[in-house]
Amino acid sequence: MPVGIILVHGFSGTPDDFLPLTEKLVAVHGTEAVSALTLPGHTVGESPSFDRTASVAAIAEAIGRYRREGRTILLLGHSTGGILALATLMEHRLAPDLLILASVPKRIDLAYLERWNRHRTGREAISFASLAQAISLVNTVGSRQVKGEFPVVVMHGADDDLVPCTEASGWAENGFERRARTVIVPSAGHDLFRGTNSALVIGLVMGTIADHLRALTAEDTSTLDALASVEPEATRFLARSPSSGQHIARCPSGRAVAGEKPLLAPSVDTGPVFANIEITTRCNLSCSHCARTGAIMQGEDMDKGTFTAVLGLLPHAYRITLVGLGEPLLHPDVVHFVAEASAQGRRTGLVTNAMLLDPELSRKLIEAGLDSIAFSIDGATNDMVSDMRPGTDLKRVIANIKGFVEAAKSSRSLSTAVFSAVSARSVPHLDELIDLVAGLGVHVLMVSDLNFGKNVNLTLWQNWDKATAAQVKGGVARSFKKGLPILSVRGLEEFGLWKRYGSYLLVPPDQLARRSERHTWCYSPWQTVPVSVRGEVTLCDCQPEVVLGSLLDRPLADIWSGPAMVEHRSRMLGADPPEACRLCPRF
Repeated sequence: MPVGIILVHGFSGTPDDFLPLTEKLVAVHGTEAVSALTLPGHTVGESPSFDRTASVAAIAEAIGRYRREGRTILLLGHSTGGILALATLMEHRLAPDLLILASVPKRIDLAYLERWNRHRTGREAISFASLAQAISLVNTVGSRQVKGEFPVVVMHGADDDLVPCTEASGWAENGFERRARTVIVPSAGHDLFRGTNSALVIGLVMGTIADHLRALTAEDTSTLDALASVEPEATRFLARSPSSGQHIARCPSGRAVAGEKPLLAPSVDTGPVFANIEITTRCNLSCSHCARTGAIMQGEDMDKGTFTAVLGLLPHAYRITLVGLGEPLLHPDVVHFVAEASAQGRRTGLVTNAMLLDPELSRKLIEAGLDSIAFSIDGATNDMVSDMRPGTDLKRVIANIKGFVEAAKSSRSLSTAVFSAVSARSVPHLDELIDLVAGLGVHVLMVSDLNFGKNVNLTLWQNWDKATAAQVKGGVARSFKKGLPILSVRGLEEFGLWKRYGSYLLVPPDQLARRSERHTWCYSPWQTVPVSVRGEVTLCDCQPEVVLGSLLDRPLADIWSGPAMVEHRSRMLGADPPEACRLCPRF
């Protein structure tokens, strides 16, 4: 079906406010598909006047014309143009196929006057009568809930000096029957399409429209049905973000749920559906095998604004995991971050060493909506943890994990796991580790050989012999005997793993020490985006030092589908994969 895109400028604006966006839209969809309206009372060279009745009629006429032509209606309103668009929908009982509100006020009070005067400095005066009518309409429309099941995206500049970006959350939470998706654009002001970070805004609009126009296929629907059967909570996210369905269904792990072979190529037409977000680079341990150890870095926390922006800029990232080169529980706002991601319907998890996971924090995380948690434990004795994870109080860690697991039992379903990195140094003590984990009450144990070039000499891969093989085989058998599923890292990014774990058991046990010369298992560059504490996208979790660009000032598509990622995927699929991949147990 052809598209009809209607752009409505604000009270003191003009169609030129959209000009860079309009040019992009016309280039993709054609001149007839785009209408940048000139509102009545906005004759060039004259002071604009507010004519509510005529403006609503003009918007309704544009919608009606496109409907008669059989087009999919996409409506975008900027500032008070968004209010006029909403008034049109209310009065004429119309419903677009997609609505985008850009920098739209929800309520105007006296605090607006000073900002308004600054905003209009050097421009022609506007009559008090027109201004009063505009304020009245904003407050009337903003106080009502707009009826209809159509998807809504609310975009707002973080540095909007006229309409505070807090207005966006009001629209998202209370403006519509279906909670709107919110995008707070870093550094952007009120003039979203021509000002600071306008390229990012335009990229977001173009991507949002493209997503909406790509319909789900029968195969996609079948995949999503299979996903819902093993991970029902995904339906909550898809109800809020229906356009994400095509991305989830077509990603490698989505296809695997439906029993389909993943389609891997250097270029992708889907966005990331998993996001590993590093909210801090501070850590309370000095683990000998961690990529952080030995690296020169200053401890840094992600601020709330950056986290909110990152979520908005990753619209299809259904699964959010707080993980990186730091300990997430050191961040003072970790509970807030979990609550924010969970409120958007995203499956939210974190990876922790559990040192700080006291009963109070456990309760708060569970109440905030945490869906999964992985505890990092590499040793079962004080001597082992002192050697491998200096700073660990093992007794405290055990008590904290047991306390969390017990607290989680009385809440909704929450998956718990222990993640262990096994080395040539620790494998003789694997039985002790399994005994410890089996007594914690977690659902599964996932084990991995060491990663990173600096650890090669201690990997099982380089130290595999009959004795090591016997120790691993005995440990796996011991784990199964205790009723503790022991999994391979090959299942790390799979959907519904807690119901499908039988397909990812550490069987045969010697797979723990294997490496691949050609691509076999890893799907990360096709579905997972790692985001650093500063909002930067890195090449992969195994190469956090390779920064591809910042989500905060560069469209995601330019990074995710950019030359660096295309080359990386191509090399992964080729005869000469990157060295970091050949060293990785997941490759």
